[in-house]
Amino acid sequence: MAISYRTGLALLVLAAVAAVASASDADPLADFVLSGVNGAPVTGANFAFRGLNNVNVTSGQGSAAKAANAATFPALTSQGISYTFVNYAPCGQNPIHTHPRATEILYVIEGQLFVGFVDTNNTLFSTTLNAGDVFVFPRGLIHFQQNTSPNNPAKALAALNSQNPGTQRIGSALFLPTGIPTSISQVAFNAQASAIEAIKQNFPASGNPVGTANTGCGPSATFPSGRKMM
Repeated sequence: MAISYRTGLALLVLAAVAAVASASDADPLADFVLSGVNGAPVTGANFAFRGLNNVNVTSGQGSAAKAANAATFPALTSQGISYTFVNYAPCGQNPIHTHPRATEILYVIEGQLFVGFVDTNNTLFSTTLNAGDVFVFPRGLIHFQQNTSPNNPAKALAALNSQNPGTQRIGSALFLPTGIPTSISQVAFNAQASAIEAIKQNFPASGNPVGTANTGCGPSATFPSGRKMM
């Protein structure tokens, strides 16, 4: 049976709406989805997450984070939100990454961060944030945060509109042994295999290196906005 133009167009619109609706966390079907521990009744304590800011950066790494999401904080199940506290070492960076299932809004608590994201037209949108500032990273786009100080740490709190936003670090995907093969990367970057292997050999297993004077961090370092490291 043939489908008319109008019917086909209506079906296409409905499919698009359904796709958009399914692109975010589902609406909750109850006030909350939570069970007591070992059969104990649910109380207010089950809705509290303690010590989110208790985050120490491992020596030699650029940053450390603690997340309150559905996996670590069951009270968030079906609520469509999560929090992440990030502690940045001096010259530290939250490595280039993406959240495939969430938009992120970042609030700077302490220090100064150079932040940015790249859109699907490969255009960089970046700026410098100080304590009290916020910045939005649109859903799924590649982004980063860099502590601009070689001497002082920085701290930030991120809110994401998914109970499980997911995080994929681009460097880890490209340069860890479990990631993209060298034979693929050398074509993508128009580079010799030896150049890709050299990066892989120096890339830390954590995927989270800290900046040094030899890797673009120090008093003389500048960013696209022209602001020097403090």
